[in-house]
Amino acid sequence: MIKNLYQYWLISKSGIFDRNYYLLTYPDVRAADVNPLWHFIKIGWKEGRNPTGFFNTKFYLENNPDVRINGINPLVHYIKFGLNEGRKPRPEHEEKQYDENVEYKIVYPVDISQTSADDIDELEAIDATVSVIIPTKNAGEDFEFLLKMLKNQVGIKKIEIVIVDSGSTDNTTHLANEFGAKIISIPPEEFSHADSRNLGAENAFGDYLLFIVQDALPPTRTWLFELLSKLINLGVSAVSCAETPRQNADLFYRVISWNHYNFLGVNEKDRILTMPEKADYINLRQNGQLSDLSCLIKRELFLDYKYKIHYAEDLDLGIRLISDGYNLAFLGSIRVIHSHNRPAFYFLKRGYVDNLYLSEIFTDYLIVDITFQELIPLIIITYNYFTEVLLRKIEKIDPPISPDILISRISEATESINQFKTELILTKNYNMYVDQDFIDFLNFLANFVGPKGISDRPLDLLIQPFMGLLITTQEYLNNTYEIIDSDLFEEIKFCIFKELSMLFGSYLAYCQINHDDEEKAHYSEIHSKLTKEV
Repeated sequence: MIKNLYQYWLISKSGIFDRNYYLLTYPDVRAADVNPLWHFIKIGWKEGRNPTGFFNTKFYLENNPDVRINGINPLVHYIKFGLNEGRKPRPEHEEKQYDENVEYKIVYPVDISQTSADDIDELEAIDATVSVIIPTKNAGEDFEFLLKMLKNQVGIKKIEIVIVDSGSTDNTTHLANEFGAKIISIPPEEFSHADSRNLGAENAFGDYLLFIVQDALPPTRTWLFELLSKLINLGVSAVSCAETPRQNADLFYRVISWNHYNFLGVNEKDRILTMPEKADYINLRQNGQLSDLSCLIKRELFLDYKYKIHYAEDLDLGIRLISDGYNLAFLGSIRVIHSHNRPAFYFLKRGYVDNLYLSEIFTDYLIVDITFQELIPLIIITYNYFTEVLLRKIEKIDPPISPDILISRISEATESINQFKTELILTKNYNMYVDQDFIDFLNFLANFVGPKGISDRPLDLLIQPFMGLLITTQEYLNNTYEIIDSDLFEEIKFCIFKELSMLFGSYLAYCQINHDDEEKAHYSEIHSKLTKEV
């Protein structure tokens, strides 16, 4: 704490930190209503955020390995040593025009960065109508906030709201009606991610369509104006933006969100997406990704293409567009607020469905060669081991502790699984880190093989991919926290079992893909349970 107070005093005294720049550039900080300098000191610099247009955090760390290796706040180092030593605060190409660089500063048709809050309503509106398409079902009390934020958007000539509701029994349609939305109702059994959005688009009249989800939230009144401005300025056909998890988002969601945008290369910048010269699973996914959390596209273009598949429909659309020569953009400089705190079983289902559809989209998608009969015993054994052995071992860890040491201890706790002896009956040990639906499903799986079932595969088959997920968690923790306290340690335990759940789902999908029709029929109830309501 004393260290942070000293940094706060030092940076404040230097006059380098630009509070307005930081709040404008990072709307999630503005939406969280926190002190921007405290945010930069505690979290921001570790996430590569810039304290001002004058100072490029990522550049300084990349070009000064002594600062990076020692984990020093780069702005503090620059103030104390770097300035006198002649170290550059930003790339040479930013020396004159850093404030116009799209990677570090938001660019608009008008310079909104110089517009005060009192003048926002005076922004000259873009002469266009945007239709916002929202699939809904029991959207809950937060839905009103989304409708209010959409109604209060400025800088767009006209905004139409279209909801496609699939059987809400709460206040969803009443709220939509109060806010003047067009309401299209469909039976719950007719819902699909693709068809409901296509139906909304067909009933919209805007020049542009914005696809968004019922639990997302624009962080500012100029958010839609910023998206449309980017689409126009960058000359692209469609644009999506990254998400900022809500303040109450659990650790697992923060990790997978951060890792996803790292993979796309947009955690610290905007990207123009085009068809790669030599396409493969990795670069096609990196360059074809649109996101229904916020996807803005010309209506005429969308109606020519539409969504085609019932899951991962946004990715499929993006790939078809770049394949036909259209350019897209994915933005890290603009964010939408969105997150879920879901139980373990949800992520087991999500891992299953994700991998099924990715294998359909990408012909070179890697499929592990394994069958249900081989995998199910390993799932039961791995879960029992984590509940009976791993939890007991890591409970001996006494925070506070560094992220690297903690992850090392967790890794060591997995090493004795090959010596673990258990029948294929789910442990009765209570595990607070998973939900009852997850337990019920694993008991259901165990019935397929019986207590004496065997597998020819090594017991630690699932440990290696689990360690890959754990390393991702370690990287996130190192980027965000200096030390793990007891509260964060509890979050990490929940995170471990959600990672394990997603891994189980992924491997069950491989089994489904590998089986012939006769075997699929035998295990059809597994598929039915894992695809329900996802």
